[in-house]
Amino acid sequence: MQSIQSIGSDQGYDLFRHYATKLKFSEEQVDTFLAVLDTIEEILEKKVRPKINEWEKVGAYIDDAKNVILPPSMQSVIDEITKENQIYSLFVPEELGGFGYSQLFQAALTEKFAQYDISLHISTFISLSVLEALAFNYKEHFRPAIDKFSEGAYTGYVAFTEAQAGSNLENVKSTSELDGDEWVLNGTKIYISNGGHANAGLFLANNIVDGKPKGTNVIFVDTQEGVNTERLEEKSGLHVNPTAQLHFENVRVPKENIVATPGDGYRKVLERLMGMRLGVSMQATGGAIRALELAKQYANDRVQFGKPIIEFDGVARKIKEIEKTIPRMRAYGYTAGYALDRYYRGYIPAEIPGATGDASEKMAAESLPSVARTGIAHYYVSAAKIYNAEVVQNILYDASQIFGGAGFISEFEINKIMRDVRVLPIYEGTSEIHEFLITRASQALNLLPKFKTVSSNFEGSTVYEDFLMARFPGLVGKI
Repeated sequence: MQSIQSIGSDQGYDLFRHYATKLKFSEEQVDTFLAVLDTIEEILEKKVRPKINEWEKVGAYIDDAKNVILPPSMQSVIDEITKENQIYSLFVPEELGGFGYSQLFQAALTEKFAQYDISLHISTFISLSVLEALAFNYKEHFRPAIDKFSEGAYTGYVAFTEAQAGSNLENVKSTSELDGDEWVLNGTKIYISNGGHANAGLFLANNIVDGKPKGTNVIFVDTQEGVNTERLEEKSGLHVNPTAQLHFENVRVPKENIVATPGDGYRKVLERLMGMRLGVSMQATGGAIRALELAKQYANDRVQFGKPIIEFDGVARKIKEIEKTIPRMRAYGYTAGYALDRYYRGYIPAEIPGATGDASEKMAAESLPSVARTGIAHYYVSAAKIYNAEVVQNILYDASQIFGGAGFISEFEINKIMRDVRVLPIYEGTSEIHEFLITRASQALNLLPKFKTVSSNFEGSTVYEDFLMARFPGLVGKI
């Protein structure tokens, strides 16, 4: 069988097809998705790339009436993608009228978006995260909201983070309390992507019963009454995606708006976070791919001492290391997408003696307790997240270095990407948290007789990997 290294070295979608086939998606389904991806890329190339500098200068801003405004023409691009092309319907289950594509396919779409603008990806795909939470915990009450998201009528936000609850979301102070047939929501949320611009989202809060917290709730908020935008953050990157502080004051929603069961919110948050963390790993991959394109173009065009600077060993060496690393980033990302899809279907990607294919992966899942299966799913996603989010930092350092002084000028796209990717090791769980999760999952991995890390599919290491292991020694031999 062709190795992950040889498949992943293709800059097309061979590795993606490899895993899609293993997930039992037909060739026709894969081709249909890639045709949609081509359509989206055409929109991004024609209507996003020429506007990047303009959008970056204007940014998202809040007016005197506390309305959050996106840069000119950005909303029309989002509408074309989400309303005219109804991209969210790709990921709605078939039984709910969608196409039923999975996390693996989202990874491919994220990689493509991130080659153009990570901010635009966030503005667009936060909505998909909310939609998925409703579809995954489906009840008939959610059907109108799922349809509105699918049609692009709803724009989503995820209001989880608080001042004392970042990576440790169990420490939230916000409250949700039943009053008759309604939940009453109160609390302040910080660093909320799409905050102030979106009109429907998820709210994480303590489940208050008889005046005392009993677990946590995730509640779907489909009203803007009582949801106030307190401020927009001024960030070093991701300028066109609004990041807001939101205050919820006696917000009332129907009791049916609870996602899953009362008191079970935190566990549901963890399940949903895996998909968002996979998305971060592919944002890093897309950013790295674009940085390589820009660095190679500049290095070929820039002439010093009578020759293009790409002919100097120091520059050529950097480009070679980036080229060597990107296939590994894709392998981590797509392997995590495949592993997450299998976990959601009751499988674990592992080899069991005496079995192959689905039988092996089913036996692996059945041989492990539930907590171990979940731990292994978290392992794959955390490995992709920490690897890609960390190595892209040094890739952008080297890519911008190739630009010399121009790489320090904000109007150059390479500078924008460098600022945008800086947050990737921070949001959706810091790298330090993911190192901890990977170490904790090692006990579950030891129960699998033939477990192989993604890195074992490649020969040698890159300078970026060596630096990663020096900074996070707890990862050595584990990813």
